[in-house]
Amino acid sequence: MKQRIRRLIAVASLALLLPLAMPVRACCDDAWSCFAAFATGGLSCAIENLVNSVRSMIQNVDNLVRTLAQQAADIVNLARAELGGAANDLRNLASQAENDFNGALHLAQTVVDEESKPMTMKVAPAGFAVRNAATSLATLPPGTGTPGTAASRTGVAGSKALPPGPGISPPGVAGATLAVNLPADPKDILDAVKRAQAALAALHPEVTNPLNSVRQFAGQAEQQALAAAASAGRIAESVLLAPLRTLGTVLQDLVSHPERIFDPSRIVDDAITSVNDQVINTMNQVHDAVMSQAKATLDLARKPIQDALDRSAVSKKVAGAMNKLHQQRNRGSLDALNGLIPHASLPSHQLVLHMAAFTHVSGISAVDLSVHNAKIAVPFNRLTASKLTAKTMGTQMGARLKKPWLDFKRLQAAPVQPIPEAKQRVDAEFQRRFAGKSPREAEAEKRAMLAEARTRFAKDPATLQKVLTLIEGYPATRVFPSMQSDGRTAQGRQG
Repeated sequence: MKQRIRRLIAVASLALLLPLAMPVRACCDDAWSCFAAFATGGLSCAIENLVNSVRSMIQNVDNLVRTLAQQAADIVNLARAELGGAANDLRNLASQAENDFNGALHLAQTVVDEESKPMTMKVAPAGFAVRNAATSLATLPPGTGTPGTAASRTGVAGSKALPPGPGISPPGVAGATLAVNLPADPKDILDAVKRAQAALAALHPEVTNPLNSVRQFAGQAEQQALAAAASAGRIAESVLLAPLRTLGTVLQDLVSHPERIFDPSRIVDDAITSVNDQVINTMNQVHDAVMSQAKATLDLARKPIQDALDRSAVSKKVAGAMNKLHQQRNRGSLDALNGLIPHASLPSHQLVLHMAAFTHVSGISAVDLSVHNAKIAVPFNRLTASKLTAKTMGTQMGARLKKPWLDFKRLQAAPVQPIPEAKQRVDAEFQRRFAGKSPREAEAEKRAMLAEARTRFAKDPATLQKVLTLIEGYPATRVFPSMQSDGRTAQGRQG
């Protein structure tokens, strides 16, 4: 899960690092841009930079449309994948609980079957218990034991009575050990294991029914996520992609009409602000459209899987205690099993808590049911992590859109500055075009320049007028008519 989320964020981050902006051309990098720069006092350069900035934003918006569409699809797929992973995790927990419980039932049945056999067929386990008890007695120090008990008088398995030693004292630890390891009556053992088996059988529907619910909720959640995927994609289209396409059209209009570049109105600003404000919410909406109903369904599986895991855990403990009694056949193991399955009837929930908490000196220890909380949290942590990924991607997209617009606004607010090199480039260009030409040739060159200016600046009437005025009024062009007149006079005089 974590690797999938990290991989998705890495792809999104890489997309953000790709170059988006078109390189801004240097103003006055050819003759005509220098004419415009000189004629407008640098205004044409400012407009050119703004137009280039808008072109960059157009490319940025186009890329964002593609990227947002892809990332919205990625979030849909991530949500579905993580929800499917959570559903599988719950199924695996259900299978674990089922296997543990079925194993406990099988072991319990085996113990009952063995204990139900005739006594002659249980020599080995009984012998183990006798040896165990005899060993315990052999380890008692002289003078210990309880004179009033059968054990102190007759020992084990019909042995002769133990003579009371001088200075007999209370049993103490050794006496307690003796009591725990005394042989248990086979009839009592059979009664205890049958009662324990009945208790497990009573728990059977309280394990299988919750597990069926868990599997049903997992499958239902996956179907809900699948059904919601298409509508989730439409959210991104209506909330983000359509406004971005409209924004691209507005920006294209600015490029076509650069005279509006200093007053693009609030259309662009409002559109970018709206999309930027919506991008995080929209990514969350896309995620939630897939996840919310399915997650609510999965949440219904929390209690059933908790109940099933708890009951399977205590069932293993009961079956283990039954098997221990069957193997050791002593009073301690019998008392432990009887204490684990109380004679008094308890509600199921209380019985489970009792069996989990029960301990006994014979070796029965408590079961910590709280460990199931951590296991159950794992599937649902997947869903939280996938939502954080959606938020991260939305934040990155918002920053990606807003920065170019802020750059444009800084350019827009900057004061217009004359371009120092423009006059030198203009003088040099006039010198190149008119040097050494006859008046007739110079007049033709002038008309050609005026015609080219009208073509080049057709979409920018204000700049066109200033460039025409520059050409008409430049000193090198104003002398041509008089030069042409002087030339005709001189030719007439020569004739």
